[in-house]
Amino acid sequence: MNNVDILLIIPPFHMRNGGGSFFPLGTSYIISSLEKSGYSWGIINCTEFIHSYYEEDLAKLETVLYEKLSSFSPLVVGIGPCVTTQLRALKKISSVCDKVFADIPIFAGGPFASIEGQEWVFNEVLGINYLVKGDGEFAIPDVIQVIKEGGDICQSLCVSYMEHSQVNVVEDLDALEFPFRDFAKDGTYSIRRKSMSGHQASMIASRGCPYSCAYCVSGNMKSNQVPFRRRSNENIIQEMRKLKDENGISDIVFYDDCFFSNMSKLSENISEFCNMLLEAELRMQWQIEMRPDYFVLLSISDLSLLRKAGCRQINIGIEKVSQNGLRFLGKSGNLEGLKDKIALARGKYGIQISATFILGGEEETEDDIKQLVDYAKGLSLDFAHFNPLFVYPGTPLYNKVFSNKREWVDIVLMDKLPWGEIVYENKNLDRSQLLRLIDYAYKEFYKDTALAHEQMIEDRFNIKRAEGD
Repeated sequence: MNNVDILLIIPPFHMRNGGGSFFPLGTSYIISSLEKSGYSWGIINCTEFIHSYYEEDLAKLETVLYEKLSSFSPLVVGIGPCVTTQLRALKKISSVCDKVFADIPIFAGGPFASIEGQEWVFNEVLGINYLVKGDGEFAIPDVIQVIKEGGDICQSLCVSYMEHSQVNVVEDLDALEFPFRDFAKDGTYSIRRKSMSGHQASMIASRGCPYSCAYCVSGNMKSNQVPFRRRSNENIIQEMRKLKDENGISDIVFYDDCFFSNMSKLSENISEFCNMLLEAELRMQWQIEMRPDYFVLLSISDLSLLRKAGCRQINIGIEKVSQNGLRFLGKSGNLEGLKDKIALARGKYGIQISATFILGGEEETEDDIKQLVDYAKGLSLDFAHFNPLFVYPGTPLYNKVFSNKREWVDIVLMDKLPWGEIVYENKNLDRSQLLRLIDYAYKEFYKDTALAHEQMIEDRFNIKRAEGD
């Protein structure tokens, strides 16, 4: 029997063909904080058991999880990071935990647990009475300390429950321990992010997002007291050095929504980070996410410095190109000169450029989507990813679509597709038509490339099994 202070359970997620799978950074940060506090931990990573929410896969999850849980004796159980798409899996996990650990306090954490107004789902649908909202690095050790001293979990001021809500925020991210990295080489990265040489690891330089796009949860967490924060350049580079020296990592994937987040100081921020990195002489490769309206502002000196400092790829969230489409998504910005800037970055500086696009919107038609795909093809991108417009609780788009707060839960629980996503539909395009257009977009964009016959192109969202294809 494994006697531990806390058992951490990572819920599974629906893997998209061509996508990646790696140990969650959020959990790695939690583990580091536990070790610093001297608390023991165990972990069950459900992503190792299943990769979809088909009924047969969920049944397998239930069986395997019951066996795994029976070998642990924890003081407290934490489930997370939780996201809304995992609802069906979370229901299975909470049910098994309740059977095995009937007298042990169980809490959930992660983005879903932190969305204002969704507490009822955990209480009424999942049977989880306690939440750790926001950042967990200091909150979870506090929970353990309270329980080890003989107290009730509710006595921790960091825990939320029906009568009390507490959002935990670490203001100074530099104060955190670097994430636990025994799992650094265990992950696989998506086709667009994968390095052809050396070992990769993921990092985050910030938390949250300074923007508030209508469809994205991250930027809208500010309404629930979770602000955008960024680590210092010194702290980021210290972690990069540690990864290289201790884990043999040579390639970093930064998962920040906006690695550079101040448009008025874009060149200044690029110069500060890149010159500091060059002075450190790490000679590591890295890739970042960037808004397209930032990307078009990159000067020749910006691009030259980025490449010199090791930036090998920039992933751009273009999403839409029409002003109406961008406006509906709550985005804005000038895209003029985007094609030429992509050609310059790729041709002169050897920086790979990837982009994401969203299919679907308020008045969007099939012709509009085909025009968007043609636009993507004309950009000379290295990679492109196409997603339906999804509706997530905690976003302005969700508030526009749903007036009954319980409706989204019924849709996800009753759905026969294996992913837990809610697709935005309009009078011109329903879900099945949008999914067909996703297939069209991938096949059309990649048809004359080396990736033309990848499974990603044939069935990006791994749903044809549900349709009997």
